[in-house]
Amino acid sequence: MKKVFLSIVLLAGSLMSFAQEDKVLLTINGEPVMLSEFLYIYEKNNQESSLEKKSMEEYLDLFINFKLKVTEAIAQGVDTTEAFAKELAGYRAQATPKYMQDDEAIDSLVTLSYHRKANIRRAAHIAIQCPMDADSATLAAAEEKIQLARERVTTGVEKKVKKGRKWITVREPEAFADVAREMTDDQNGKENGGELGWIEVFRFVYPFEEAVYNTPVGEVTPVFRSPYGLHIALVEEERPYEEVHAAHIMKMMPRGNNANAIDAKKQVDSLYQVVLAGADFAEVATAHSDDKGSAMRGGDLGWFGRGMMVQPFENITFAMNPGEMSEPFPTRFGWHFVKLYEKRGIQPLDSIRQQLLAQVKRDVRYQEAEKSFIKKTRAEYNLPAEMTDEEVRAYADAHLEEKYPDLRNLVREYHDGILLFDVSLREVWDKANKDTEGLAAYFKANKKNYTWDEPRFKGYMIYAKDEVSAKAAKQIIKTANPDSIMSYIDQRINVDSVTYVRIEKGLWTKGKNGAVDKYGFKNKETDYTPTEEFPIVVPVGKVIKAPQEYTDVRGQVTTDYQDHLEKLWVASLREKYPVVVNEEVL
Repeated sequence: MKKVFLSIVLLAGSLMSFAQEDKVLLTINGEPVMLSEFLYIYEKNNQESSLEKKSMEEYLDLFINFKLKVTEAIAQGVDTTEAFAKELAGYRAQATPKYMQDDEAIDSLVTLSYHRKANIRRAAHIAIQCPMDADSATLAAAEEKIQLARERVTTGVEKKVKKGRKWITVREPEAFADVAREMTDDQNGKENGGELGWIEVFRFVYPFEEAVYNTPVGEVTPVFRSPYGLHIALVEEERPYEEVHAAHIMKMMPRGNNANAIDAKKQVDSLYQVVLAGADFAEVATAHSDDKGSAMRGGDLGWFGRGMMVQPFENITFAMNPGEMSEPFPTRFGWHFVKLYEKRGIQPLDSIRQQLLAQVKRDVRYQEAEKSFIKKTRAEYNLPAEMTDEEVRAYADAHLEEKYPDLRNLVREYHDGILLFDVSLREVWDKANKDTEGLAAYFKANKKNYTWDEPRFKGYMIYAKDEVSAKAAKQIIKTANPDSIMSYIDQRINVDSVTYVRIEKGLWTKGKNGAVDKYGFKNKETDYTPTEEFPIVVPVGKVIKAPQEYTDVRGQVTTDYQDHLEKLWVASLREKYPVVVNEEVL
Protein backbone atom coordinates (compact mmCIF):
# COMPACT_ATOMS: atom_id res chain seq x y z
CA MET A 1 0.00 0.00 0.00
CA LYS A 2 2.72 2.48 1.01
CA LYS A 3 4.87 1.68 -2.01
CA VAL A 4 1.85 2.19 -4.27
CA PHE A 5 1.02 5.48 -2.59
CA LEU A 6 4.54 6.79 -3.06
CA SER A 7 4.46 5.83 -6.72
CA ILE A 8 1.21 7.77 -7.16
CA VAL A 9 2.42 10.84 -5.30
CA LEU A 10 5.85 10.91 -6.89
CA LEU A 11 4.90 9.34 -10.22
CA ALA A 12 7.69 6.82 -9.84
CA GLY A 13 9.50 4.57 -12.45
CA SER A 14 13.24 3.74 -13.06
CA LEU A 15 16.67 5.33 -12.44
CA MET A 16 17.99 8.02 -14.77
CA SER A 17 21.62 7.78 -15.75
CA PHE A 18 23.39 10.61 -13.97
CA ALA A 19 27.01 11.09 -14.95
CA GLN A 20 27.72 14.67 -13.83
CA GLU A 21 29.03 15.57 -10.38
CA ASP A 22 26.25 15.58 -7.80
CA LYS A 23 25.20 19.00 -6.49
CA VAL A 24 22.91 20.41 -3.82
CA LEU A 25 19.60 21.21 -5.49
CA LEU A 26 17.89 22.70 -2.45
CA THR A 27 17.88 22.84 1.31
CA ILE A 28 14.94 22.28 3.63
CA ASN A 29 15.40 23.71 7.10
CA GLY A 30 19.11 23.82 6.30
CA GLU A 31 19.35 20.14 5.30
CA PRO A 32 20.68 19.55 1.75
CA VAL A 33 18.74 17.61 -0.88
CA MET A 34 20.92 16.46 -3.76
CA LEU A 35 20.20 16.88 -7.46
CA SER A 36 20.65 13.13 -8.03
CA GLU A 37 17.72 12.32 -5.74
CA PHE A 38 15.43 14.72 -7.60
CA LEU A 39 16.52 13.42 -11.02
CA TYR A 40 16.02 9.82 -9.91
CA ILE A 41 12.43 10.51 -8.88
CA TYR A 42 11.78 12.78 -11.86
CA GLU A 43 13.03 10.26 -14.40
CA LYS A 44 10.85 7.57 -12.86
CA ASN A 45 7.91 9.62 -14.04
CA ASN A 46 9.30 11.09 -17.25
CA GLN A 47 10.62 8.59 -19.78
CA GLU A 48 10.69 11.03 -22.73
CA SER A 49 14.13 11.76 -24.19
CA SER A 50 13.57 15.52 -24.25
CA LEU A 51 12.80 17.21 -20.94
CA GLU A 52 10.94 20.51 -20.94
CA LYS A 53 12.13 23.08 -18.43
CA LYS A 54 8.54 23.93 -17.51
CA SER A 55 7.59 20.35 -16.69
CA MET A 56 10.72 19.94 -14.58
CA GLU A 57 9.95 23.12 -12.66
CA GLU A 58 6.39 21.96 -12.09
CA TYR A 59 7.61 18.63 -10.82
CA LEU A 60 10.13 20.34 -8.57
CA ASP A 61 7.22 21.93 -6.71
CA LEU A 62 5.71 18.47 -6.08
CA PHE A 63 9.10 17.19 -5.00
CA ILE A 64 9.50 20.00 -2.47
CA ASN A 65 6.07 19.23 -1.00
CA PHE A 66 7.06 15.59 -0.73
CA LYS A 67 10.35 16.36 1.03
CA LEU A 68 8.60 18.78 3.38
CA LYS A 69 6.28 15.98 4.50
CA VAL A 70 9.24 13.65 5.00
CA THR A 71 10.98 16.34 7.03
CA GLU A 72 7.88 16.68 9.22
CA ALA A 73 7.69 12.91 9.70
CA ILE A 74 11.30 12.89 10.90
CA ALA A 75 10.58 15.83 13.21
CA GLN A 76 7.71 13.79 14.69
CA GLY A 77 10.09 10.87 15.28
CA VAL A 78 8.39 8.44 12.91
CA ASP A 79 11.80 7.22 11.70
CA THR A 80 12.82 6.27 15.25
CA THR A 81 10.01 3.78 15.85
CA GLU A 82 10.53 0.05 15.91
CA ALA A 83 7.71 -0.42 13.38
CA PHE A 84 9.42 1.90 10.90
CA ALA A 85 12.79 0.18 11.27
CA LYS A 86 11.22 -3.25 10.83
CA GLU A 87 9.24 -2.26 7.74
CA LEU A 88 12.19 -0.56 6.07
CA ALA A 89 14.44 -3.55 6.83
CA GLY A 90 11.82 -5.82 5.27
CA TYR A 91 11.66 -3.83 2.05
CA ARG A 92 15.44 -3.64 1.86
CA ALA A 93 15.77 -7.38 2.43
CA GLN A 94 13.54 -7.96 -0.60
CA ALA A 95 15.72 -5.71 -2.76
CA THR A 96 19.24 -6.82 -1.81
CA PRO A 97 19.55 -10.53 -2.77
CA LYS A 98 20.44 -9.78 -6.42
CA TYR A 99 23.35 -7.64 -5.20
CA MET A 100 24.61 -10.33 -2.81
CA GLN A 101 25.56 -12.88 -5.45
CA ASP A 102 28.18 -13.49 -8.11
CA ASP A 103 26.19 -13.22 -11.33
CA GLU A 104 29.10 -14.40 -13.46
CA ALA A 105 29.54 -17.54 -11.38
CA ILE A 106 25.81 -18.24 -11.44
CA ASP A 107 25.61 -17.73 -15.21
CA SER A 108 28.56 -20.07 -15.62
CA LEU A 109 26.74 -22.76 -13.61
CA VAL A 110 23.59 -22.29 -15.68
CA THR A 111 25.52 -22.51 -18.95
CA LEU A 112 27.43 -25.60 -17.79
CA SER A 113 24.16 -27.23 -16.71
CA TYR A 114 22.67 -26.52 -20.12
CA HIS A 115 25.61 -28.10 -21.95
CA ARG A 116 25.41 -31.16 -19.73
CA LYS A 117 21.67 -31.37 -20.30
CA ALA A 118 22.30 -31.15 -24.04
CA ASN A 119 24.58 -34.22 -23.91
CA ILE A 120 23.32 -36.99 -21.64
CA ARG A 121 25.61 -39.78 -20.51
CA ARG A 122 25.06 -43.42 -19.63
CA ALA A 123 27.08 -44.86 -16.77
CA ALA A 124 27.54 -47.77 -14.39
CA HIS A 125 29.02 -47.52 -10.91
CA ILE A 126 30.46 -49.41 -7.98
CA ALA A 127 29.62 -48.05 -4.54
CA ILE A 128 31.20 -48.81 -1.18
CA GLN A 129 29.02 -47.65 1.66
CA CYS A 130 30.66 -45.15 4.00
CA PRO A 131 28.70 -42.45 5.85
CA MET A 132 29.98 -38.88 5.84
CA ASP A 133 30.63 -39.03 9.59
CA ALA A 134 32.50 -42.36 9.44
CA ASP A 135 35.51 -42.75 11.71
CA SER A 136 38.99 -42.93 10.24
CA ALA A 137 39.19 -46.71 10.37
CA THR A 138 35.89 -47.17 8.53
CA LEU A 139 36.89 -44.57 5.93
CA ALA A 140 40.31 -46.21 5.41
CA ALA A 141 38.71 -49.62 4.88
CA ALA A 142 36.21 -48.20 2.38
CA GLU A 143 38.98 -46.37 0.50
CA GLU A 144 41.04 -49.52 0.27
CA LYS A 145 38.09 -51.47 -1.08
CA ILE A 146 37.05 -48.90 -3.71
CA GLN A 147 40.66 -48.43 -4.84
CA LEU A 148 40.93 -52.19 -5.33
CA ALA A 149 37.73 -52.17 -7.39
CA ARG A 150 39.11 -49.35 -9.57
CA GLU A 151 42.40 -51.14 -10.04
CA ARG A 152 40.63 -54.31 -11.12
CA VAL A 153 38.58 -52.50 -13.83
CA THR A 154 41.36 -50.23 -15.11
CA THR A 155 44.88 -51.72 -14.96
CA GLY A 156 43.92 -55.06 -13.47
CA VAL A 157 45.59 -56.69 -10.47
CA GLU A 158 48.54 -59.02 -10.74
CA LYS A 159 47.68 -62.68 -10.82
CA LYS A 160 49.50 -65.86 -11.87
CA VAL A 161 48.19 -67.92 -14.75
CA LYS A 162 49.59 -71.09 -16.27
CA LYS A 163 50.86 -70.79 -19.80
CA GLY A 164 51.98 -74.14 -21.08
CA ARG A 165 54.21 -75.59 -18.39
CA LYS A 166 55.00 -72.21 -16.85
CA TRP A 167 53.20 -69.92 -14.45
CA ILE A 168 53.38 -66.28 -15.45
CA THR A 169 52.25 -63.04 -13.84
CA VAL A 170 49.65 -61.06 -15.80
CA ARG A 171 47.69 -57.87 -15.21
CA GLU A 172 44.44 -57.62 -17.19
CA PRO A 173 41.45 -55.32 -16.54
CA GLU A 174 38.28 -57.12 -15.57
CA ALA A 175 34.79 -56.41 -16.88
CA PHE A 176 33.24 -53.55 -14.92
CA ALA A 177 29.91 -55.37 -14.59
CA ASP A 178 31.59 -58.47 -13.12
CA VAL A 179 33.48 -56.47 -10.50
CA ALA A 180 30.31 -54.49 -9.68
CA ARG A 181 28.31 -57.65 -9.05
CA GLU A 182 31.04 -58.89 -6.73
CA MET A 183 32.07 -55.76 -4.84
CA THR A 184 29.37 -53.05 -4.89
CA ASP A 185 27.24 -52.35 -1.84
CA ASP A 186 24.42 -51.14 -4.07
CA GLN A 187 21.89 -53.98 -4.16
CA ASN A 188 20.56 -53.03 -7.59
CA GLY A 189 24.14 -52.94 -8.83
CA LYS A 190 24.71 -56.48 -7.65
CA GLU A 191 21.85 -57.56 -9.89
CA ASN A 192 22.54 -55.47 -13.00
CA GLY A 193 26.32 -55.05 -12.90
CA GLY A 194 26.18 -51.50 -11.56
CA GLU A 195 24.16 -50.15 -14.47
CA LEU A 196 22.59 -46.73 -13.75
CA GLY A 197 21.20 -45.81 -17.12
CA TRP A 198 21.25 -42.25 -18.36
CA ILE A 199 22.78 -39.53 -16.21
CA GLU A 200 21.10 -36.18 -16.75
CA VAL A 201 21.92 -32.91 -15.04
CA PHE A 202 20.27 -32.48 -11.59
CA ARG A 203 19.04 -36.09 -11.59
CA PHE A 204 21.94 -37.45 -9.51
CA VAL A 205 23.80 -35.90 -6.59
CA TYR A 206 26.23 -33.22 -7.75
CA PRO A 207 29.47 -35.13 -6.94
CA PHE A 208 28.21 -38.01 -9.09
CA GLU A 209 27.29 -35.73 -11.97
CA GLU A 210 30.65 -33.93 -11.73
CA ALA A 211 32.62 -37.18 -11.85
CA VAL A 212 30.68 -38.61 -14.80
CA TYR A 213 30.81 -35.43 -16.91
CA ASN A 214 34.47 -34.71 -16.16
CA THR A 215 35.59 -38.17 -17.31
CA PRO A 216 36.01 -39.08 -21.00
CA VAL A 217 33.57 -41.58 -22.47
CA GLY A 218 34.87 -45.12 -22.13
CA GLU A 219 36.96 -44.39 -19.05
CA VAL A 220 36.51 -44.92 -15.33
CA THR A 221 36.19 -41.91 -13.01
CA PRO A 222 38.56 -41.26 -10.14
CA VAL A 223 37.20 -42.27 -6.75
CA PHE A 224 34.65 -39.73 -5.54
CA ARG A 225 32.49 -39.36 -2.48
CA SER A 226 28.76 -38.81 -2.04
CA PRO A 227 26.55 -38.84 1.06
CA TYR A 228 26.09 -42.58 0.43
CA GLY A 229 29.76 -43.50 0.33
CA LEU A 230 32.69 -43.90 -2.07
CA HIS A 231 32.16 -44.53 -5.79
CA ILE A 232 33.74 -45.12 -9.13
CA ALA A 233 31.78 -44.92 -12.38
CA LEU A 234 32.30 -46.18 -15.91
CA VAL A 235 31.19 -43.60 -18.49
CA GLU A 236 29.69 -45.86 -21.14
CA GLU A 237 28.10 -43.57 -23.73
CA GLU A 238 27.15 -39.99 -24.60
CA ARG A 239 24.43 -38.84 -26.96
CA PRO A 240 22.51 -35.62 -27.68
CA TYR A 241 19.54 -34.92 -25.46
CA GLU A 242 16.23 -36.02 -26.90
CA GLU A 243 12.75 -36.08 -25.45
CA VAL A 244 9.50 -37.56 -26.61
CA HIS A 245 5.82 -36.80 -26.19
CA ALA A 246 3.93 -40.07 -25.87
CA ALA A 247 0.81 -41.71 -24.49
CA HIS A 248 0.21 -45.27 -23.30
CA ILE A 249 -2.46 -47.74 -22.32
CA MET A 250 -1.58 -50.09 -19.48
CA LYS A 251 -3.08 -53.07 -17.67
CA MET A 252 -1.45 -53.71 -14.32
CA MET A 253 0.36 -57.01 -13.71
CA PRO A 254 0.72 -57.88 -10.01
CA ARG A 255 4.03 -59.53 -9.17
CA GLY A 256 4.02 -63.20 -8.33
CA ASN A 257 0.55 -63.83 -9.75
CA ASN A 258 0.88 -65.65 -13.05
CA ALA A 259 -2.87 -65.90 -13.58
CA ASN A 260 -3.28 -62.15 -13.29
CA ALA A 261 -0.25 -61.59 -15.52
CA ILE A 262 -1.82 -63.70 -18.25
CA ASP A 263 -5.12 -61.90 -17.81
CA ALA A 264 -3.37 -58.48 -18.06
CA LYS A 265 -1.77 -59.51 -21.35
CA LYS A 266 -5.09 -60.73 -22.75
CA GLN A 267 -6.76 -57.46 -21.79
CA VAL A 268 -4.05 -55.27 -23.28
CA ASP A 269 -4.00 -57.38 -26.47
CA SER A 270 -7.74 -56.90 -26.78
CA LEU A 271 -7.46 -53.12 -26.31
CA TYR A 272 -4.61 -53.03 -28.82
CA GLN A 273 -6.80 -54.68 -31.43
CA VAL A 274 -9.61 -52.22 -30.69
CA VAL A 275 -7.29 -49.28 -31.38
CA LEU A 276 -5.89 -50.97 -34.50
CA ALA A 277 -9.45 -51.34 -35.75
CA GLY A 278 -9.86 -47.56 -35.63
CA ALA A 279 -10.94 -46.67 -32.10
CA ASP A 280 -9.62 -43.40 -30.70
CA PHE A 281 -6.47 -44.07 -28.63
CA ALA A 282 -7.24 -41.36 -26.08
CA GLU A 283 -10.82 -42.53 -25.54
CA VAL A 284 -9.72 -46.14 -25.03
CA ALA A 285 -7.01 -45.00 -22.59
CA THR A 286 -9.47 -42.91 -20.59
CA ALA A 287 -11.95 -45.76 -20.36
CA HIS A 288 -9.65 -48.74 -19.78
CA SER A 289 -6.05 -47.87 -18.81
CA ASP A 290 -5.01 -48.83 -15.27
CA ASP A 291 -2.62 -45.86 -15.11
CA LYS A 292 -5.26 -43.51 -13.70
CA GLY A 293 -2.94 -40.52 -13.66
CA SER A 294 -2.46 -40.50 -17.41
CA ALA A 295 -5.84 -42.10 -18.23
CA MET A 296 -7.68 -38.89 -17.34
CA ARG A 297 -5.55 -37.19 -20.03
CA GLY A 298 -6.21 -39.83 -22.64
CA GLY A 299 -3.07 -41.74 -21.69
CA ASP A 300 -0.90 -38.68 -22.32
CA LEU A 301 2.45 -38.86 -20.47
CA GLY A 302 3.65 -35.44 -21.61
CA TRP A 303 7.29 -34.84 -22.59
CA PHE A 304 10.01 -36.98 -21.03
CA GLY A 305 13.67 -37.71 -21.63
CA ARG A 306 15.85 -40.76 -21.25
CA GLY A 307 16.25 -42.15 -17.78
CA MET A 308 12.74 -41.15 -16.70
CA MET A 309 10.92 -44.38 -17.65
CA VAL A 310 11.58 -48.01 -16.86
CA GLN A 311 12.98 -50.44 -19.39
CA PRO A 312 11.96 -51.58 -21.90
CA PHE A 313 9.43 -48.72 -21.99
CA GLU A 314 12.16 -46.16 -22.65
CA ASN A 315 13.99 -48.07 -25.39
CA ILE A 316 10.79 -48.96 -27.25
CA THR A 317 9.42 -45.40 -27.09
CA PHE A 318 12.64 -43.69 -28.19
CA ALA A 319 13.06 -46.15 -31.08
CA MET A 320 9.67 -45.17 -32.54
CA ASN A 321 8.85 -42.48 -35.06
CA PRO A 322 6.16 -39.83 -34.47
CA GLY A 323 2.71 -41.20 -35.28
CA GLU A 324 3.66 -44.84 -34.68
CA MET A 325 2.10 -47.15 -32.12
CA SER A 326 4.03 -49.99 -30.50
CA GLU A 327 2.89 -53.56 -30.03
CA PRO A 328 2.06 -54.61 -26.46
CA PHE A 329 5.10 -55.19 -24.23
CA PRO A 330 5.67 -55.91 -20.51
CA THR A 331 7.46 -53.92 -17.80
CA ARG A 332 7.59 -54.64 -14.08
CA PHE A 333 4.40 -52.59 -13.72
CA GLY A 334 2.27 -54.35 -16.30
CA TRP A 335 1.52 -54.64 -20.02
CA HIS A 336 1.58 -51.51 -22.18
CA PHE A 337 1.37 -50.25 -25.70
CA VAL A 338 2.54 -46.76 -26.61
CA LYS A 339 1.65 -44.11 -29.13
CA LEU A 340 4.39 -41.61 -29.99
CA TYR A 341 3.22 -38.08 -30.80
CA GLU A 342 6.39 -36.00 -31.10
CA LYS A 343 10.18 -35.95 -30.73
CA ARG A 344 12.47 -33.01 -30.16
CA GLY A 345 15.98 -32.11 -29.06
CA ILE A 346 16.93 -29.73 -26.30
CA GLN A 347 15.23 -26.36 -26.24
CA PRO A 348 17.30 -23.18 -26.78
CA LEU A 349 19.10 -21.97 -23.67
CA ASP A 350 17.17 -18.71 -23.49
CA SER A 351 13.85 -20.54 -23.39
CA ILE A 352 14.83 -22.70 -20.38
CA ARG A 353 17.32 -20.36 -18.67
CA GLN A 354 14.96 -19.44 -15.82
CA GLN A 355 14.12 -23.10 -15.22
CA LEU A 356 17.81 -24.01 -15.06
CA LEU A 357 18.54 -21.00 -12.84
CA ALA A 358 15.89 -22.12 -10.37
CA GLN A 359 17.33 -25.64 -10.36
CA VAL A 360 20.86 -24.33 -9.85
CA LYS A 361 19.78 -22.21 -6.88
CA ARG A 362 18.09 -25.21 -5.24
CA ASP A 363 21.08 -27.48 -5.80
CA VAL A 364 24.24 -27.98 -3.79
CA ARG A 365 26.24 -26.67 -6.78
CA TYR A 366 25.01 -23.19 -5.92
CA GLN A 367 27.52 -23.25 -3.07
CA GLU A 368 30.20 -22.73 -5.71
CA ALA A 369 28.65 -19.38 -6.68
CA GLU A 370 28.38 -18.42 -3.01
CA LYS A 371 32.03 -19.27 -2.46
CA SER A 372 32.93 -17.18 -5.49
CA PHE A 373 30.99 -14.22 -4.09
CA ILE A 374 32.83 -14.50 -0.76
CA LYS A 375 36.20 -14.76 -2.51
CA LYS A 376 35.58 -11.71 -4.71
CA THR A 377 34.23 -9.69 -1.77
CA ARG A 378 37.34 -10.46 0.30
CA ALA A 379 39.54 -9.30 -2.55
CA GLU A 380 37.45 -6.21 -3.37
CA TYR A 381 37.54 -4.84 0.19
CA ASN A 382 40.91 -6.37 1.16
CA LEU A 383 39.28 -8.07 4.13
CA PRO A 384 41.40 -9.92 6.70
CA ALA A 385 41.63 -13.68 6.35
CA GLU A 386 40.33 -14.28 9.87
CA MET A 387 36.89 -12.92 8.98
CA THR A 388 34.34 -15.71 8.67
CA ASP A 389 32.22 -16.10 5.56
CA GLU A 390 29.18 -14.79 7.45
CA GLU A 391 31.14 -11.73 8.55
CA VAL A 392 32.21 -11.16 4.95
CA ARG A 393 28.59 -11.31 3.79
CA ALA A 394 27.53 -8.94 6.53
CA TYR A 395 30.28 -6.50 5.51
CA ALA A 396 29.23 -6.66 1.87
CA ASP A 397 25.57 -6.12 2.82
CA ALA A 398 26.45 -3.07 4.90
CA HIS A 399 28.22 -1.44 1.94
CA LEU A 400 25.70 -2.20 -0.82
CA GLU A 401 24.26 1.32 -0.98
CA GLU A 402 27.79 2.73 -1.42
CA LYS A 403 28.49 0.39 -4.30
CA TYR A 404 25.14 0.43 -6.11
CA PRO A 405 23.50 3.86 -6.67
CA ASP A 406 20.30 2.25 -7.95
CA LEU A 407 19.89 0.34 -4.67
CA ARG A 408 20.75 3.46 -2.68
CA ASN A 409 18.02 5.38 -4.47
CA LEU A 410 15.52 2.54 -4.07
CA VAL A 411 16.14 2.16 -0.34
CA ARG A 412 15.85 5.92 0.12
CA GLU A 413 12.58 5.76 -1.81
CA TYR A 414 11.34 3.05 0.57
CA HIS A 415 12.55 5.11 3.55
CA ASP A 416 10.80 8.29 2.48
CA GLY A 417 7.73 6.45 1.24
CA ILE A 418 7.08 4.81 4.61
CA LEU A 419 7.51 8.16 6.37
CA LEU A 420 5.24 9.87 3.86
CA PHE A 421 2.50 7.30 4.30
CA ASP A 422 2.58 7.38 8.09
CA VAL A 423 2.65 11.16 8.45
CA SER A 424 -0.05 11.64 5.77
CA LEU A 425 -2.22 9.07 7.51
CA ARG A 426 -1.86 10.99 10.74
CA GLU A 427 -2.16 14.55 9.43
CA VAL A 428 -4.68 14.14 6.59
CA TRP A 429 -6.40 10.82 5.96
CA ASP A 430 -7.38 9.75 9.47
CA LYS A 431 -8.13 13.32 10.43
CA ALA A 432 -10.51 13.76 7.49
CA ASN A 433 -12.28 10.45 8.12
CA LYS A 434 -12.89 11.18 11.81
CA ASP A 435 -13.72 14.90 11.57
CA THR A 436 -17.48 14.63 11.02
CA GLU A 437 -18.05 18.28 11.92
CA GLY A 438 -15.35 19.35 9.47
CA LEU A 439 -16.85 17.17 6.73
CA ALA A 440 -20.31 18.62 7.34
CA ALA A 441 -19.00 22.20 7.30
CA TYR A 442 -16.96 21.54 4.15
CA PHE A 443 -20.00 20.05 2.41
CA LYS A 444 -22.18 22.99 3.43
CA ALA A 445 -19.63 25.49 2.11
CA ASN A 446 -19.23 23.63 -1.18
CA LYS A 447 -22.69 22.13 -1.59
CA LYS A 448 -23.07 23.49 -5.13
CA ASN A 449 -20.19 21.23 -6.26
CA TYR A 450 -22.08 18.06 -5.41
CA THR A 451 -24.85 17.10 -7.82
CA TRP A 452 -26.49 13.99 -9.29
CA ASP A 453 -27.60 13.14 -12.78
CA GLU A 454 -30.77 11.49 -11.45
CA PRO A 455 -32.74 11.52 -8.20
CA ARG A 456 -32.30 9.05 -5.35
CA PHE A 457 -34.63 7.53 -2.82
CA LYS A 458 -33.09 8.11 0.59
CA GLY A 459 -34.36 6.29 3.64
CA TYR A 460 -35.45 2.85 4.83
CA MET A 461 -37.35 -0.08 3.36
CA ILE A 462 -39.43 -2.08 5.82
CA TYR A 463 -40.24 -5.73 5.00
CA ALA A 464 -42.77 -7.07 7.53
CA LYS A 465 -44.85 -10.16 8.22
CA ASP A 466 -47.95 -8.07 9.03
CA GLU A 467 -49.31 -4.52 9.13
CA VAL A 468 -48.89 -4.18 12.90
CA SER A 469 -45.17 -5.01 12.75
CA ALA A 470 -44.68 -2.67 9.81
CA LYS A 471 -46.42 0.20 11.64
CA ALA A 472 -44.34 -0.36 14.78
CA ALA A 473 -41.10 -0.39 12.75
CA LYS A 474 -42.09 2.82 10.97
CA GLN A 475 -42.70 4.55 14.29
CA ILE A 476 -39.29 3.48 15.59
CA ILE A 477 -37.56 4.75 12.45
CA LYS A 478 -39.24 8.16 12.76
CA THR A 479 -38.56 8.68 16.46
CA ALA A 480 -35.40 6.74 17.43
CA ASN A 481 -31.76 7.74 17.12
CA PRO A 482 -30.61 6.41 13.72
CA ASP A 483 -27.77 4.50 15.41
CA SER A 484 -30.26 2.68 17.68
CA ILE A 485 -32.98 1.76 15.19
CA MET A 486 -31.90 -1.84 14.59
CA SER A 487 -31.42 -2.63 18.27
CA TYR A 488 -34.86 -1.19 19.12
CA ILE A 489 -36.52 -3.26 16.39
CA ASP A 490 -34.86 -6.43 17.66
CA GLN A 491 -35.83 -5.66 21.25
CA ARG A 492 -39.44 -4.55 20.62
CA ILE A 493 -40.57 -6.38 17.46
CA ASN A 494 -38.30 -9.34 16.58
CA VAL A 495 -38.86 -11.21 19.85
CA ASP A 496 -38.85 -14.90 20.69
CA SER A 497 -36.30 -15.62 17.94
CA VAL A 498 -38.86 -14.69 15.27
CA THR A 499 -37.99 -12.09 12.63
CA TYR A 500 -41.17 -10.07 12.09
CA VAL A 501 -39.40 -7.19 10.39
CA ARG A 502 -36.37 -6.81 8.16
CA ILE A 503 -34.93 -3.32 7.52
CA GLU A 504 -32.78 -1.93 4.69
CA LYS A 505 -31.23 1.52 4.84
CA GLY A 506 -29.81 3.15 1.75
CA LEU A 507 -29.61 5.67 -1.02
CA TRP A 508 -30.96 4.10 -4.19
CA THR A 509 -31.23 5.09 -7.85
CA LYS A 510 -33.96 3.70 -10.04
CA GLY A 511 -33.37 0.16 -11.20
CA LYS A 512 -31.15 -0.89 -8.28
CA ASN A 513 -33.86 -2.36 -6.04
CA GLY A 514 -37.25 -3.63 -7.19
CA ALA A 515 -38.97 -2.83 -3.89
CA VAL A 516 -37.56 0.70 -3.88
CA ASP A 517 -38.67 1.22 -7.47
CA LYS A 518 -42.25 0.15 -6.68
CA TYR A 519 -42.78 1.72 -3.25
CA GLY A 520 -40.11 4.40 -2.95
CA PHE A 521 -40.26 5.81 -6.47
CA LYS A 522 -43.93 4.72 -6.74
CA ASN A 523 -43.36 3.04 -10.08
CA LYS A 524 -46.46 0.90 -10.58
CA GLU A 525 -45.09 -0.70 -13.74
CA THR A 526 -42.34 -2.59 -11.94
CA ASP A 527 -42.80 -6.35 -11.72
CA TYR A 528 -41.58 -6.57 -8.11
CA THR A 529 -43.69 -8.85 -5.87
CA PRO A 530 -43.21 -9.08 -2.08
CA THR A 531 -42.14 -12.44 -0.67
CA GLU A 532 -44.47 -14.75 1.21
CA GLU A 533 -42.33 -14.36 4.33
CA PHE A 534 -42.57 -10.55 4.28
CA PRO A 535 -45.68 -9.61 2.29
CA ILE A 536 -45.87 -6.05 3.71
CA VAL A 537 -43.38 -3.53 2.23
CA VAL A 538 -43.32 0.07 3.49
CA PRO A 539 -40.92 2.85 2.45
CA VAL A 540 -39.83 5.45 5.00
CA GLY A 541 -37.97 8.29 3.31
CA LYS A 542 -38.19 10.55 0.31
CA VAL A 543 -36.96 11.08 -3.22
CA ILE A 544 -34.26 13.79 -3.38
CA LYS A 545 -32.76 15.41 -6.49
CA ALA A 546 -29.44 16.45 -4.95
CA PRO A 547 -27.34 15.55 -1.89
CA GLN A 548 -28.73 17.05 1.30
CA GLU A 549 -25.89 16.26 3.69
CA TYR A 550 -22.29 15.10 3.37
CA THR A 551 -23.19 11.49 4.15
CA ASP A 552 -25.14 11.36 0.86
CA VAL A 553 -21.84 11.70 -1.00
CA ARG A 554 -19.44 10.80 1.79
CA GLY A 555 -16.73 9.27 -0.39
CA GLN A 556 -16.46 12.26 -2.69
CA VAL A 557 -16.67 14.79 0.14
CA THR A 558 -14.05 12.92 2.17
CA THR A 559 -11.64 12.92 -0.77
CA ASP A 560 -12.17 16.63 -1.39
CA TYR A 561 -11.83 17.41 2.30
CA GLN A 562 -8.57 15.46 2.43
CA ASP A 563 -7.26 17.53 -0.49
CA HIS A 564 -8.32 20.66 1.37
CA LEU A 565 -6.56 19.60 4.57
CA GLU A 566 -3.45 18.63 2.63
CA LYS A 567 -3.21 22.05 1.01
CA LEU A 568 -3.49 23.70 4.41
CA TRP A 569 -0.91 21.31 5.81
CA VAL A 570 1.59 21.91 3.00
CA ALA A 571 1.16 25.65 3.39
CA SER A 572 1.92 25.36 7.10
CA LEU A 573 4.98 23.20 6.35
CA ARG A 574 6.33 25.78 3.92
CA GLU A 575 6.06 28.37 6.69
CA LYS A 576 7.58 26.03 9.27
CA TYR A 577 10.58 24.81 7.22
CA PRO A 578 12.53 27.33 5.08
CA VAL A 579 13.14 26.06 1.52
CA VAL A 580 16.05 27.42 -0.53
CA VAL A 581 16.33 26.27 -4.18
CA ASN A 582 19.56 26.60 -6.15
CA GLU A 583 17.92 27.59 -9.43
CA GLU A 584 21.19 27.48 -11.37
CA VAL A 585 21.62 23.76 -10.64
CA LEU A 586 18.59 22.90 -12.77
